[in-house]
Amino acid sequence: MRDAALEPNEIIFTMAVFSYVLSKIVSKPRFLTPENQINLTNIENALQNLANVMTHYNKEEIMPAFSRLEKSIAVLEKEDPRFVITLVRKGKLKMAATFYAQGMSLGMASEMTSLDKQEILDYAGQTMMFDRLKDVRTIKERLKIARNFFIG
Repeated sequence: MRDAALEPNEIIFTMAVFSYVLSKIVSKPRFLTPENQINLTNIENALQNLANVMTHYNKEEIMPAFSRLEKSIAVLEKEDPRFVITLVRKGKLKMAATFYAQGMSLGMASEMTSLDKQEILDYAGQTMMFDRLKDVRTIKERLKIARNFFIG
């Protein structure tokens, strides 16, 4: 996620979103039931396909592979529709709000994630994200970090 924030890259951003989504799936016992085995196998196959196309690092092959993964996940979620938004959309929202909480402009977070600014603000406002990400640094420390970032 840090890489996606520092160097906007659609593939890295999408990998971070799906990393979050997959962690949510494996952490929820209701998704890991025998009834979902076919759906989980389809997700596993989509991941294998993604891993295969990643070796070329060709965006024209990678992004459709992510779309196939998203469709596989949507089928799993369709069986258990507990949420108002999909896991992938929630992953994008979480990342956008995190970017914003870490100091990225709201406009840039919105642009990177293709989400509406108000949607990002609403999500960030409903979480404790800003409280958890507080970074108490002096002005001197912040300037040093900025200099290192630009000068190296």
